Amino acid sequence: MRIVHVSDSYLPLLGGIETQVARLARRQAEAGHDVEVITTTPAAPGEHGITSATDEDGVVVHRVAARVPGRFPVHPRSTAHVLARLRDLEVDGRRPDAVHLHMGVLAPTVELALRPVSRLGLPSLLTVHSVWGGWERAFAALDRATGWSAWPVQWSAVSELTAAPLRRLVGRRLGADAAARRVSVLGNGIDVEAWRLPRVERGERAEGHEVHVVSATRFAPRKRVLPMLEAIAAAVEKAPGRLVATIGGDGPQLAEARRWVRERGLTDVVRLVGRLTPTELKRLYVRADVFVAPAVQDAFGIAALEAQAAGLAVVSRSQSGVAERLVDGRDALLVDDDAALADALARLADDPALLDAMIAHNRGAELATSWPRVLADVERAYERAASLVG
Repeated sequence: MRIVHVSDSYLPLLGGIETQVARLARRQAEAGHDVEVITTTPAAPGEHGITSATDEDGVVVHRVAARVPGRFPVHPRSTAHVLARLRDLEVDGRRPDAVHLHMGVLAPTVELALRPVSRLGLPSLLTVHSVWGGWERAFAALDRATGWSAWPVQWSAVSELTAAPLRRLVGRRLGADAAARRVSVLGNGIDVEAWRLPRVERGERAEGHEVHVVSATRFAPRKRVLPMLEAIAAAVEKAPGRLVATIGGDGPQLAEARRWVRERGLTDVVRLVGRLTPTELKRLYVRADVFVAPAVQDAFGIAALEAQAAGLAVVSRSQSGVAERLVDGRDALLVDDDAALADALARLADDPALLDAMIAHNRGAELATSWPRVLADVERAYERAASLVG
């Protein structure tokens, strides 16, 4: 199968969309498909122009980069370049079997190229990777003006949380039955086996016998790190001497978070260790018990699900995309507010039997986020996209 991914954001930028598109393209190439990525992200800051190169994973990355203020990955003529590339592939006898477009909220290349790409008669799948929130009204207004929800495109999103606004908009124009067919959920993939880690039991760790709570996140308001720290502090009060925490990550709120921990005298209980590499994160999970996911606007929450694959119990807000792939009381505790989050952490510290049962389940569970399942789901979505263009 010949697959072309179109994404404004791509590696070397680091973020959810960038990482997931790269991983998906690599896995598809490993499965024997002919895979290309078209992006407006330059290979290095400041680079510009049109380049095409095969990366180490066998994926052809075609970059259309411009010098713009703020170094945002945008190009004023990106739509023309995307269409030119697709036509060149057809002339070369390599007409794509699927064009897979990726967007968050603002993705000008994808949003402007979508209609022209579908008019080429190419099977088109668009995946939404971010929570729209208030932007749903803007997309609804755009739909009234352009009728985009009726275009011959297969729509998808990484979770039910992100699929819901798509279904509402498609349903208003085409009806609920059509919306159910045209909008699918395509979760992100996780290399489950790479996260199946050996475990150092409590009492054999440098941290001692305490239940070790961890998280890996960006220190930004949307990720709700400060409310998480408040919940951890409350849990420590409820279960004194039975809980310690390590939080990895970087971002604009890291200095404020470190000050918060110092001012409350929690430096012996809560460690904020900065950004961790994947290897460092795995070393942390080997000697951890619980992963905390405090955000409510996470579209998917790949970090929490990697931690689940590593065998950690998860405590998550029930409103997030993370919670959709967890079962309360079996592999996680799902909570409705921050007070309940604190209670859940204290409960796991006080009930080692419950905690160990969750850990045992997660260490051996077959996860729906494994790459074989994800690749099969994506290929079925490509087939649905192909059916829309005859």
